[in-house]
Amino acid sequence: MDVKIYFLGIGGTAMGNLAILLQSQGHKVCGSDQKIYPPMTDLLAEHRIDTYDGYSAQRLEKLQPDLAVVGNVIARGNEEVEWLLDGKKIPYCSLPELIHQKVIGNRDAIVVAGTHGKTTTTALLTYLLSLNHCNPGYLIGGVPLNFPSGACYGEANSPFVIEGDEYDSAFFDKRSKFIHYSPKILLINNIEVDHLDIFRDLCDIQRTFSHAIKLVPSSGCVIANGDSTTIRELLPVPWTKIIFVGKNEGNDWTIGGEKLTVDGTEFTLTDKDTAMTVRSPLFGEHNMRNVAMSIAAARQYLGPDLNVDWSNFKGVKKRQEIIFNSERTVIIEDFAHHPTAIQETIRAVRQAFPKHQLITAFEPRSNTACSDCFQDILVEAFRESDEVYIAETHKKRNHSLDIHRLAQTISYCPAQPVNVDTIRATFPQKVDRGKQVFLFLSNGDFSNVAQYLKNSINSRLP
Repeated sequence: MDVKIYFLGIGGTAMGNLAILLQSQGHKVCGSDQKIYPPMTDLLAEHRIDTYDGYSAQRLEKLQPDLAVVGNVIARGNEEVEWLLDGKKIPYCSLPELIHQKVIGNRDAIVVAGTHGKTTTTALLTYLLSLNHCNPGYLIGGVPLNFPSGACYGEANSPFVIEGDEYDSAFFDKRSKFIHYSPKILLINNIEVDHLDIFRDLCDIQRTFSHAIKLVPSSGCVIANGDSTTIRELLPVPWTKIIFVGKNEGNDWTIGGEKLTVDGTEFTLTDKDTAMTVRSPLFGEHNMRNVAMSIAAARQYLGPDLNVDWSNFKGVKKRQEIIFNSERTVIIEDFAHHPTAIQETIRAVRQAFPKHQLITAFEPRSNTACSDCFQDILVEAFRESDEVYIAETHKKRNHSLDIHRLAQTISYCPAQPVNVDTIRATFPQKVDRGKQVFLFLSNGDFSNVAQYLKNSINSRLP
């Protein structure tokens, strides 16, 4: 039966992509958000999903949906939430609960988890399964460039690949999202300190990952980064198979022989029986691991006879996405906001463009990045940049990141605290001063400063 579903917080990548998936199944879908920014604005409009700016209890009462889905960014005090709780006229649930009930069901779930790298690895694995005629369902927390949207139901007898976030499910359900997904195969890329607005410390984060591991059945498998000590502390376990992937000795799959190519990275992936050469269009050590983990998962599900041709893999929007590339100037957008992800992304860009000056602009936007949790750790994260610009925090906290102190503490290259208007005014003037890469890092829209710079350059072209 078709259901009229209303999403509170529809602009989130997971929320928006799930809305698109459910609409494709015949449900009538709409939703509200405080602000929706590209690429989700474009994607929702393309699929003709009605979105409403801001929250209105009166509007929600008038629409009378059959079900309301409450995103984890929605808190008490939101007038639509208060109306739902007070009137009890419309049932509501969290996003992960809806995914479990209406999408995954009894299908085999392949859940990609970790502090960072989830979206890219989920896209890689989905692409690889599709390449091998598996026709999986998927939910990717971004906009994959190989598929029409970030979500698809796939064939009912095929696995469902989903990005498994450790963040909580909703204000009324503080369990991590991935707990709802009952993984048959669980991938864990890394476990690091993050989301300290809901977790106490690293041990608390490890605890929630241990709960996910306990859900993997004996017929399933955990595929994990074997180079991570925080993951090794949780594994192995006696009830299911474990496959470790990494560069160090003692892994079941070993990454080695890295070579930079014109098109990306070439490396070897070796286990006790097999050695294969992998040619990836992605740069950076973290992306070698992302590719290797996806191969290990696909082989675990489909068997050893696997096509691993990545030549047509296009990546994901805002994951090392090159939005402008000329002989002298390159503009790249990336989602990196955790210090490790920032460091690895900068290192990968440096590897890909070794002769360019690297100008990095970072917008602290996530709850943790806006706080002072990473005040000292961030100092080293930008080390391979030639210039660094730290934008104002997107959200003010009681203990906010001090961007002025951060910029002063960075001693290895020029670093400045800036606002978005300063970036718009000064970055176009930097163009054509030799070979340059402008790298914009944010898990939001960064006020579209990268696109502004691109448009500025294009306006000068004959």
